[in-house]
Amino acid sequence: MKFHLISLGCSKNTADSEKIANSFASRGWQWAKKPDEANLLLVNTCGFINDAKEESLRVIMEAVAVKTGNPDQKTAVFGRLVRRYRQEISAQIPEIDYLYEFLSEDDLETLLNAFGKTRTVADVSKSWRFFTPQHIGILKIAEGCSNRCSYCAIPGIRGPFFSKSEEDILADARQLVASGAREMSIVAQDITRYGTDLNGNCLLPELVRKVAAINGVKWLRLHYMHPRGLTTELIDELYNIPKVLPYFDIPFQHVSDRMLQLMNRHTDSKHLKKLIQHIRGNFPDAAIRTTFIVGFPGEKKRDFDELIGFIEECPLDRVGAFMYSPEEGTAAAEMSPMVSKRVKQARLDQLMTLQQLIIEERNKKLLGQKTEVIIDEINDTGALARTRYDAYEVDNTTFIANCKNLKPGDLAEVRIIEADAYDFKAELVK
Repeated sequence: MKFHLISLGCSKNTADSEKIANSFASRGWQWAKKPDEANLLLVNTCGFINDAKEESLRVIMEAVAVKTGNPDQKTAVFGRLVRRYRQEISAQIPEIDYLYEFLSEDDLETLLNAFGKTRTVADVSKSWRFFTPQHIGILKIAEGCSNRCSYCAIPGIRGPFFSKSEEDILADARQLVASGAREMSIVAQDITRYGTDLNGNCLLPELVRKVAAINGVKWLRLHYMHPRGLTTELIDELYNIPKVLPYFDIPFQHVSDRMLQLMNRHTDSKHLKKLIQHIRGNFPDAAIRTTFIVGFPGEKKRDFDELIGFIEECPLDRVGAFMYSPEEGTAAAEMSPMVSKRVKQARLDQLMTLQQLIIEERNKKLLGQKTEVIIDEINDTGALARTRYDAYEVDNTTFIANCKNLKPGDLAEVRIIEADAYDFKAELVK
């Protein structure tokens, strides 16, 4: 039997999809390179924001259309979109054969049994990786979220935050390393909460130390640290662990105290500035990545001007920005006044234009500097790599010519010879 899985959304979804795909492979199923070659076509959906919902619906319709030329093929759809709109999807797209919310272990067994008896593969392959390169591992340490930001539907979709057991996480980490992972990204909706649901204390540093101690892990990247639970003490404890990269992924979303309160972020601009000052003072080679939302309900010009002033005063290394979109079931969707799309677009353009200038200026400070990179891809002209300050599929790419002796996953020392807002060019240091 052959299967194909289409994974949509963030890295947390990717981690789920890889575990499900590995479950199929461990039972003797083969991966179909093309959707129309599969006996079973699965779609892991995302329903976080409106654009993600539209993409998920488009992919679902494409998936059921594949069956037109292959009537024996079955389609299974699961994930966040199904969790939110199961009845509507079932009624409007009856061509879907199997519909699940999050495809639990029990659901997976039921689905597999529907195709007859399956065999367990005794010699588990070390190369079962379907959505990330072999040298990159995504290690999910928790589910759900309890922060209750007013704009976010995740708590209603995934439920409250709960930590995965340390035993299960370390087993996942060892399996990722066995399959070739050298760079490990530790992810959750808010990793600073890890362990707080178990005994009230943050157990993240202890967990990270144990992951770092696994032989084969070279780089550790921490993702999504909500500023609410992030202290200068926790920063020092985490980022002095060997192998943890100086990459600080802290979603600010805004800096105006009035907007942060409306967003229910449980932080303020004073705390955000304190975090930045501490990082800059104690980790001078750090990269700070964040996200901002513009056009949140009630955002006034003075709130946006405060955000622009903050970015000018406290330059950040990597920034993603989004126009607010109302999500049903969230408190923000009922707030007023809504900001017009024209104003939201103008504010987004202004912010990203400013940030592009800042990033280019900060990137050019690396010109002539030596730095370590990880190789992602080798092609006919050279290698595509990333610095310690750049996450896979998110941040800047480094191009290196004449890398015939390198392979994906290798770490190399390079000298930056060109830089702009998006990419670097480098040469190997012999």
